[in-house]
Amino acid sequence: SDLFYGGKLLNGVSPPERRPLAGFPWPREEFPVAFLPVLGIEEDDGVSKKNQEEAETAFKVVRDLLEGGQCSVSDIAVVTPYASQAKTIRRLTRDLSGNRGPPYVEVSSTDGFQGREKEAVVFSAVRSNDYGAVGFVSDWRRVNVSFTRARRGLIVIGNDRTLRRGDPETWSPWLAWADAHGINMDKPGVPRGRYEPEQLRRVRGGTTAAEMLKDVLQRQQDQLKSAEKQLENAERNAAGHIIAKADDEDEVARDDTKKVSSIEEDLALMANTDGDWDDDDEEDDFQLEHSIPKSMSTASLSNKAGNLSSDDAEAPLDAWDL
Repeated sequence: SDLFYGGKLLNGVSPPERRPLAGFPWPREEFPVAFLPVLGIEEDDGVSKKNQEEAETAFKVVRDLLEGGQCSVSDIAVVTPYASQAKTIRRLTRDLSGNRGPPYVEVSSTDGFQGREKEAVVFSAVRSNDYGAVGFVSDWRRVNVSFTRARRGLIVIGNDRTLRRGDPETWSPWLAWADAHGINMDKPGVPRGRYEPEQLRRVRGGTTAAEMLKDVLQRQQDQLKSAEKQLENAERNAAGHIIAKADDEDEVARDDTKKVSSIEEDLALMANTDGDWDDDDEEDDFQLEHSIPKSMSTASLSNKAGNLSSDDAEAPLDAWDL
């Protein structure tokens, strides 16, 4: 409440009304929260990460809770930020149901567990290195989701050195709170250090649930506006494409008309050429005449006819003289 909600979120159930689950050695009997420090080794698995030591510790915690007899496999969830770690833990915990088959212990990523609740939640932070790199494990919203899903018990597994060094705004103050309440299991039940509620409340700047909801709604509205803008751009592009297509079709039609006109002009030019047959459209009997070159006048033709001898006149007429 102090770290994530500025101290304004109140518990509606008193500790005596909801006792911690049996089977797990809680550092404080009346306090159903524990931090289990594990100095494991984080490993890259493609784009994800895993931590075998933390996975085995999570398996042992789940086994102890089941042996306590106050919860079943359906009452426990293991939550982790990395899909590869979830796969590793899921493989280990599958054997806890014996040969009975499902249901199995639910193992999920942090994002996949939003809105869910279980009697007990085991969280594996995964990140463990000397240089304090924690990645998106430092996202306080994800930490908030992971820590507020449990009804009767929360057990956090991680490398406290890496988490303190890598995230001074969320993990470091939360671990200071755990130390001050004696729930850090490196020294179970031994409070150490000081816990300053006002200091933790200043970390989030008075963040409340209403403000968190307002932030979520604002992001959703921004996404809707972005989607509407993309839709408008798509419709505009589609309309432009249709107009451009119509213009192209008109251009093609004009080109075809030009081609037809060009062919007709070429045929007209080919007609009435010297030495070719001329088809006179004005004659109904479709008689064909030989085209006479313009250089030859009618007079010259008459002179040539007059110079013919009588023998030539009596000779059969040439076809050209008809």
